[in-house]
Amino acid sequence: MDIKQENIDDLNAQVTIKIEPADYEKSVKSVLDNHRKQMTLQGFRPGKVPFGVAKKMYGKAVLAEELNKLLSENLNSHIKENELNILGQPIPKDQEELQLDFEKTFEFSYELGLAPNFEVSINDKDKFTKYKIIVDDELLNKYVVDFQRRHGQSEEVQFVGDTDMIYGTLFECDKSGTRKEGGVHNHTTIAVEYVDDKASKDKLVGLKVQETLVVEPAKLCKGDADLSAMIGVPVNQLSDLSKHFELRVDSIHKIDPHEINQELFDKVFNPGAVSTEEEFRLKITDDLTKYLEGDSDKKLRRDIQDKLIDKLKLELPDEFLKRWLLESGSQNPEKPITQADIDKEYDDYSRMLRTQLIESEIAKSNEIKVEFTDIEARVKESIKAQFQSFGQPEVDDEMLNQFAQNFLQKEEEVQKTYDQLLDERLTSFYSNTVKIQEKEVSFDEFVKLASSRSGKGNLKDQISSFLKF
Repeated sequence: MDIKQENIDDLNAQVTIKIEPADYEKSVKSVLDNHRKQMTLQGFRPGKVPFGVAKKMYGKAVLAEELNKLLSENLNSHIKENELNILGQPIPKDQEELQLDFEKTFEFSYELGLAPNFEVSINDKDKFTKYKIIVDDELLNKYVVDFQRRHGQSEEVQFVGDTDMIYGTLFECDKSGTRKEGGVHNHTTIAVEYVDDKASKDKLVGLKVQETLVVEPAKLCKGDADLSAMIGVPVNQLSDLSKHFELRVDSIHKIDPHEINQELFDKVFNPGAVSTEEEFRLKITDDLTKYLEGDSDKKLRRDIQDKLIDKLKLELPDEFLKRWLLESGSQNPEKPITQADIDKEYDDYSRMLRTQLIESEIAKSNEIKVEFTDIEARVKESIKAQFQSFGQPEVDDEMLNQFAQNFLQKEEEVQKTYDQLLDERLTSFYSNTVKIQEKEVSFDEFVKLASSRSGKGNLKDQISSFLKF
């Protein structure tokens, strides 16, 4: 067998594999011999079918299978032995329909997309701002009221009031304000009291069931993430949509807020966790502070990633990746990826890929690792916490190990835990390496700072990773 690699440029290569008869004859003969011994054919005793008959019936199928096995094994070995950091998967070069014939030499060529070679420099000369989100009385009061409404009594009414909940359907409109044929539509809910734009809120108040109104969804919500959920479209696709949608009111619900009492405290938190309104508000403040701290960490992490991407300006084998995406994604049975999807989302996806490459290099050069024992320990922590939430503070070791082992059999969950731990360790590394200045902001200010149109599109959802072969 002969394997040759030709480097087209720094990011693209071609591997050619030549397979001689000596490479496949023995394995093909062995497989066919096993078939022969198991065959039952009229005119021959069981297991005594001549080899030539088995070869005629199954030879080409067996040869094709053995060639595929040889190609896969040797291509993988070549990549591993030469420490090639490939992106996506090798793409077979166009070739004529394979003419399967024994005693023939076969030649196959594959295109490879290669990751760029680079080094990452990051230190305390790199300056970033971490935002401390203040839980002020205004924000706290909103959450208290939200809990009151969430656990209050709901009554269906016919006309929209200024504190009611609208359950409706949004239909994308064309420039004339009529429903766009083939446009986006989505079921949604609108809490009227939380609509900040006064003109938009005034138009909603007084609407009746089944009435329609042309609205600007961006003025009915807070930020792109909220808008994405309202319309049912990924954040990175919002700019492609019309600003105007037709809202059809399907139903209207008037909420009678729950009284602030022990019953509400027990519904929001565990029974007996708090017993006074002061404790209730302190508990909400504490939970909000922790939650918003996580959001602040995510914003800092994204800012660092953006700066590294802009600083390194990594080049990728873009044309190769686009072709690989199309070939791989078009086979998705649920929602095949089209060329239009790639044209729309590739910039966001390539940015995500650059982030993966950069952080992979940072983890490697700084020995930031996640071992299987770390994953197992995190899983056990999560199981213990879940039992505690059900009022069972202690779990015996045998039961804990059994639950953990069942969980660790799920590959997707293990990968999710690995990603979570690696994210935490990278975040910790950044916090201890770069220079961070803290700045206090209100919740609304932070929402404006954090809103972005860069997001996860369909390509990210449908193709798990560029970094594996």
